[in-house]
Amino acid sequence: MRFCFSLLALLSASAAWADTIPVSSKVTEVTMYPDSAAITRTAEFQISAGKHRLVLQGVPNTATLETLRIDLTGARQIGTVFRDEYAPPREFNDPRIEEAEARIDEIEQRIQAVKDDATRAGLKGAAAEVSIGFLRQLGENEGLADATPDALRDIARMISAEAETAGQTALDAEIEARRIERQLQELEDELDTAEQALEALDVESENRVFIAVEVEADEASEGAIVLNYLSGWGTSWTPVYDLKLETGDSPKLSIGRGAFVQQNTGENWTDVTLHLSTLAPIGQVSPSLLGTHYRWIEDPEPVALDSRVSSYAEPLVEPPVIIEEAGSMWSAETDDTGVTYSYGEPVSITTGAETLRLELDVLNEPGEVMARAVPMQDEMAYRVVRFTNTSGEQLLSAEYAARYIDGTFIGIDKFDGLAAGEEDELGFGPIEGLQIRRDTLDQSEGGRGIISRSNQQVQKVEIEIENLTGETWPLHLRDRVPYSEQEDLQITWTATPRPSVEDLDKRRGILAWDLEIASGDSRKIELETSLSWPEGMELR
Repeated sequence: MRFCFSLLALLSASAAWADTIPVSSKVTEVTMYPDSAAITRTAEFQISAGKHRLVLQGVPNTATLETLRIDLTGARQIGTVFRDEYAPPREFNDPRIEEAEARIDEIEQRIQAVKDDATRAGLKGAAAEVSIGFLRQLGENEGLADATPDALRDIARMISAEAETAGQTALDAEIEARRIERQLQELEDELDTAEQALEALDVESENRVFIAVEVEADEASEGAIVLNYLSGWGTSWTPVYDLKLETGDSPKLSIGRGAFVQQNTGENWTDVTLHLSTLAPIGQVSPSLLGTHYRWIEDPEPVALDSRVSSYAEPLVEPPVIIEEAGSMWSAETDDTGVTYSYGEPVSITTGAETLRLELDVLNEPGEVMARAVPMQDEMAYRVVRFTNTSGEQLLSAEYAARYIDGTFIGIDKFDGLAAGEEDELGFGPIEGLQIRRDTLDQSEGGRGIISRSNQQVQKVEIEIENLTGETWPLHLRDRVPYSEQEDLQITWTATPRPSVEDLDKRRGILAWDLEIASGDSRKIELETSLSWPEGMELR
């Protein structure tokens, strides 16, 4: 008996350890990165003294389990069990979803009832056709040849009456079938609408992960579990801008800042605290490994001219990495690793279906409006605004920045970002009346072409500018001449008038003219370039 008691005590202790308590959890705070999101979800529980297993419900399978961290209050954490396979599906407890599902079930029942009516109508019609066929055969029966006239009349009346009844039954069945077909189509459309309404509500994934926290408490207590993990499944944020130019005597540039936010975690976020960070935790976090550099010699191959000689293209310049500080409803924290913005109100975002735009604030900067022309590429000049970022804040780069002039939308372009105190220029569309023409002239005949010999090439270019607008434009025009790093390739050039700047922004061969073009005025720029090289060599 004493053994049995000990066994019962052991079983009781085991039962206390195996006490499984389902705990509902929800997302309460999210820090979004450009390529992922750090998610915080919380759950509250009540337990008695002893050991328990708390099963966290609702965690989607987009959670990266390797990054999962748990903070516990109200009990001692002993261990954690989690798995992403063989996990129970999420529970449907949204009353809107239950109502939509009930609506679909009711429509499906009505569709089945209509299909039953169609079957009954079809049976009536088939029976009527059988009766009509029988009556036709009865009228052709050879045994009626010996019948008396009165009997024939009675039989004829009977066949006529029965045939009319059967024909009316068949017609009614056909009419009913057409009505049912229309009704069925209407119900199918109604079902499609109801299913679409359910899809709009039920966008969450059924796939969940199983997370169980084994805890122990010395006495009955209340506690909370805070779960932190990373989700990198289509969850991101990007900056967005509205750039509005107000023209006039004192041009002003208005920079409206915002953020596009979208998430695809498999569950909806409702009233979460939102942070936006410039960090990239999924990106590279350690320095690269430098490999050895093996060199060898071999017989030389024919050497072509340096490819740089043939390239007149401007060198690529990597855009700076720029961070933005926030204002308005946003607060910002800046450290050596990046910037984190915190939104001042709770945010709700539906998974996989919504892109939320959050407005930050509006910066106003005085600007200088000018025309910029690149005749080699464009046939007209473009309006450009030069301004300095005097806000003391840094602006992030963005793929989408809408442009407006005096309230009129003119287009969308990327924005490279701007550091605090830095000067920049933004394009605001073409100036239709400021026309640019660039012609290559033949030196001797005045036609189009290039004078060229086997080891010399001379090119004359004429650039014509005509201002057909009703205002004076400060025009900044850019063109180029070739350059060489080989002594044997001699390049000379002349320009009338001379450019205001040579090798603009340290880019060799880029020339710039600063002109003032009054309304109705026209200007010409002549540019002549000469290249010469030794006989027997080819120009590239």
